[in-house]
Amino acid sequence: MDDRQLSFKELLQRQRDRRIRLILIFFLVVIVVISIRLYCLQVIQGDHLLTLSDRNFLRTEIVAPQRGNILDVNGKILATNRPVFDLYWYGTGAGHLTSLQRATIQQLEELFEKTFDVSIIAQAEKWHKRLLLESDVSFERLCCISEQCSHCPYLLITYYPKRYYPYDDLACHILGYLGRVEKNNPTIGCYGLEKICQEQLQGESGYILHVINSRGERLIERDFKKAKTGDDVTLTIDFELQKCAQKVFEADMAGAFVVIDPEDGAIKALVSAPSFNPNRFLYPISTTEWDEHLTMNSPLLNRATFSTYPPASIFKLVTFAMGLEEHLITPGTEINCLGYLKFAERKYFCMRHWGHGKLPLLDALAYSCNIPCYLLAKKIKIDLLADYAKRFGLGIAPGSLFPEKTGLIPTASWKKEIKGESWWPGETLSACVGQSFLLTSPLQIARMIGSIFTGFLVRPRILLSEQIDKEALPLSSATRLFLQQAMRAVISEGTGKLLIKLKDFQLAAKTGTAQTSNLRLEKFTREQLEHAWVAVHFKYKDQKPLVVVCIIEHAGSSRLALIAVEKFLLSYRDFINSK
Repeated sequence: MDDRQLSFKELLQRQRDRRIRLILIFFLVVIVVISIRLYCLQVIQGDHLLTLSDRNFLRTEIVAPQRGNILDVNGKILATNRPVFDLYWYGTGAGHLTSLQRATIQQLEELFEKTFDVSIIAQAEKWHKRLLLESDVSFERLCCISEQCSHCPYLLITYYPKRYYPYDDLACHILGYLGRVEKNNPTIGCYGLEKICQEQLQGESGYILHVINSRGERLIERDFKKAKTGDDVTLTIDFELQKCAQKVFEADMAGAFVVIDPEDGAIKALVSAPSFNPNRFLYPISTTEWDEHLTMNSPLLNRATFSTYPPASIFKLVTFAMGLEEHLITPGTEINCLGYLKFAERKYFCMRHWGHGKLPLLDALAYSCNIPCYLLAKKIKIDLLADYAKRFGLGIAPGSLFPEKTGLIPTASWKKEIKGESWWPGETLSACVGQSFLLTSPLQIARMIGSIFTGFLVRPRILLSEQIDKEALPLSSATRLFLQQAMRAVISEGTGKLLIKLKDFQLAAKTGTAQTSNLRLEKFTREQLEHAWVAVHFKYKDQKPLVVVCIIEHAGSSRLALIAVEKFLLSYRDFINSK
């Protein structure tokens, strides 16, 4: 009996011990789970939960920064900011609209000539909310509100800066435009210098931290940070020259116009036509408006840097330089132009089909005769011509801040790789007069023309703060002197004679007519007409020498480009004389 009782007691003790262990294990698991949960809440999710907690009684108001100005070389503002005033209804927390408040709403409806939804205003009044009544209130209406409603604490006027281009489409392809423009977010540059200099221009947003009650009423300001204004950007562009350049294109023209300082690479004016108004991008643009105004003839394309064209007769400067440097011709060489040259049983015509007759080499270039180029082409390989073209910076990105196309200087290996064909000798004849596969940009041509007079290629600059980069032009001074004399003869007796009447100018030029379709075919549309080129190195009185390059698409002849350059030079003269 005692043994049984002892065994029974041991059994009970074991059961109690097991229960105690289970209870201890249970409590241990609970403590571990609670500890892990507390760790997650306080350490891992602590910042997030604190933020959620703060949102119960804190409200952050973002203060938009003022974007930096874009200035011309003389400090003229080309892109700036204007103040935008918004009118809000600021609810007081009352249960209903008073008669005075309803009378105020009627006054506002008369002032803005629109009807406000009173029920929505009543909700804002009841729940102490801010309700936007009118955005971008004009100064005149702002004065009326201040005068008539100065006693109304429930009307709130807020301010923020908005981008503004005071001269609409002037220098639009340089300045660019902005994308997102919400007042509580930094504006984003999407094109041109607004995009390129985004980091410098944008500034830093500020904020005001408000303590609110359960009804959303702002009680006090707990913290704030001032918005930092963006830095100004100064360009090499001259506002007056840009205005002169902008006037040369008629409404239906497309093309590019570049004015550059050949000594330091400063771009003094740059126009691409057609243009656009960057102010329009500060507001929503409908699909219809986009299709009608922003796609026709590619107004957003910067033709000065991102379009390439056959250089036409301007390329003859390269061809003649090659001939002189390789001793294939001399300045005393005489050409007999019959109007064509026969090669491989085909006639290659001069621009003057009835011929120029006997010409000194300098006059042949002044009159843009094709025959000396054809004769040189028979003696060389295309790769030699390509080498000289690259010496002049053609087929190479000029190095400006803008997006650029390199163009194309063909070689025998290029054609084999891309076209799967050998280079034919007859194609060299076309290349020597600036046709064939050749493609260059207006900015490349401006750089090339400048190098003939300075002896070096300079990198185009658009920001005044950019350093000046130069590289020597690998050409003899004798060859450069010949090209300069020939370009002056273009004005005095050659294809640029239209400009000879301009007094007090020292002018040197080269014209070109870039073929866009088969010359033997009749032209039925404007798109089949040739592009017109004019490149001019000019100096007026005691002013610095400048280079101007103009290309007009589908003009038919270089005359239209010459007229455009003449118009610019006359405006330039008037501006200089008025100072």
